[in-house]
Amino acid sequence: MSSSQGSSNKLDDKRLYIGNLDITVDEYAVVKLFEPFGKITHLDYLFHKSGPKRGQPRGYCFLEYSKKEEALKAMTVMHSKVIKNRSMIVTFAYAAPDNFDSKNLNNSRKRSFSSMATNRPTTISLLKAHKMVNASTDAKIQALERKLAQMKQSSSSPDSRSVNSSSLPPPPHQTSLTPKITEKTNSPSKSAVKHDRQRFKPYETSRIRK
Repeated sequence: MSSSQGSSNKLDDKRLYIGNLDITVDEYAVVKLFEPFGKITHLDYLFHKSGPKRGQPRGYCFLEYSKKEEALKAMTVMHSKVIKNRSMIVTFAYAAPDNFDSKNLNNSRKRSFSSMATNRPTTISLLKAHKMVNASTDAKIQALERKLAQMKQSSSSPDSRSVNSSSLPPPPHQTSLTPKITEKTNSPSKSAVKHDRQRFKPYETSRIRK
């Protein structure tokens, strides 16, 4: 039993994982791309079985050569090759379990292949995705720190402006208007003084004649 488990977990040097494929790259295109490196004995091209993407390619497949030298050559040449504006990921894949055959391929390929894809230590796509997640998290933290600093500056600046404006003395032209107005209202006009003098002058002359 231990030998069967060891063989199922052993890295198959003839079977390749091909990932990051565009949805327009079908089985025929994969065969044409990899057949120059040797004899292809098996190809598992995966599709979505349910959901809104049902019937569409999953973006990866498993390809097996007749010899390990052919698989190694294909992996060396085709890894990071750009197809349809996408860089392909080509690496060794785990061998299928002993009880895995073509009859239950349609039923178990989604569960078994997805679990193998997530547990592969040599999958470069997972490492790249992990770095991108860390970078995006650091960027979000820096953005939040900058936002908090801006909020502190904006909250403190209106208070300082209001205190300064209230402590300022009134403009000089406002204080000079009040004395001028009082002088004009309290002092008699020149025409009124002249009129008073002319009014009382005849009475003074009449008293002298008498």
